[in-house]
Amino acid sequence: MENSFPFLLLFSPFLLIAFRILTAGKLPQAPVDNRTLYEKIGGEAAVNAAVDIFYRKVLADARISRFFEGVDMDRQAAKQKAFLTMAFGGPNKYTGEDMRRGHAHLVRQGLNDSHFDAVMENIGATLTELKVPGELIAQAAAIAESTRKDVLAGEPSLYDKIGGEAAVNAAVDIFYRKVLADDRISRFFEGVDMDRQAAKQKAFLTMAFGGPNNYSGEDMRRGHAHLVKQGLNDSHFDAVMENLGATLTELKVPGELIAQAAAIAESTRKDVLGK
Repeated sequence: MENSFPFLLLFSPFLLIAFRILTAGKLPQAPVDNRTLYEKIGGEAAVNAAVDIFYRKVLADARISRFFEGVDMDRQAAKQKAFLTMAFGGPNKYTGEDMRRGHAHLVRQGLNDSHFDAVMENIGATLTELKVPGELIAQAAAIAESTRKDVLAGEPSLYDKIGGEAAVNAAVDIFYRKVLADDRISRFFEGVDMDRQAAKQKAFLTMAFGGPNNYSGEDMRRGHAHLVKQGLNDSHFDAVMENLGATLTELKVPGELIAQAAAIAESTRKDVLGK
C-alpha cells in the first residue's frame, strides 16, 4: 500500500473541530486571550490524547481500517500530531498536501462517500467520549460535511490528463505502427490479428491509466507466457518501452506524464517476462 499519511488530512479537520468545540463556551468571560488554540487546549498532551483516541476508533472500524493496512501507525500518529500541532497554532513541524491532492491515492483505492460517512460517525463517537454536548456534535458534523467534495474529488487520472479515449486510441495506433516497423520485436506479432490486438491494448491502457475498466483479457503473466517461450526477454521489453516513449513524445504528451506512463509500463516487466 502506498504511503497513507495524507489520509491524516482527512481526519485532521474533524479533530480540529473537536478541539474547537471542546473549548467553546468553557472559557470564562475575560479580556481577549491571545494564546493559540494549541495552548488553550493543553498543548502537546491534549493533541496526543485526541489522536490516540481517534485512531483507536478508526483502526477498530472494519469499514475504513483497510486504508491503514501495512502503515506504521507510530509514524502515522506522529505525523498526525505534527499536523494538529501546526493547525492549532503550535510549533510547525508539518509539511503536507492539500485536501484534494492528499486524498487522491485513497480515492483511487476506493475511498468514497460510505467511508467518509464512517469517519463522520467516528468523529461523533470521539466527541461523545469526550463528553461534548449533542448540539455541538451536530455543528461539528455540519462543518466536517463541508469538506466532503474536496476529500473525495481525487485528482485527474493519467487517462484524463493525456486526453482520454481519443488520446489512448491515437497512442495505440501510433505505437503499433512503430512496433511493427521495429525489427527487434516485430516477429512477435507475425500472424496476429492487429485490429483485435489494438482493441485489447486500448482497453488495457484505458484501465491501466485510470480510465473506465472494460478490459477482460488475461493477466500479464499468462497472456505473455507463449511469447516468453518464443524468447521474449528484457531487451524486447526495453524496445517496447522505447517505442512507448517515442509514441507519447510524437503526441506531444508532457514529459512528466510520459514518465508516469513509463512507470506504469515498467511495473509490468516481471509479470510480462514471467520472472
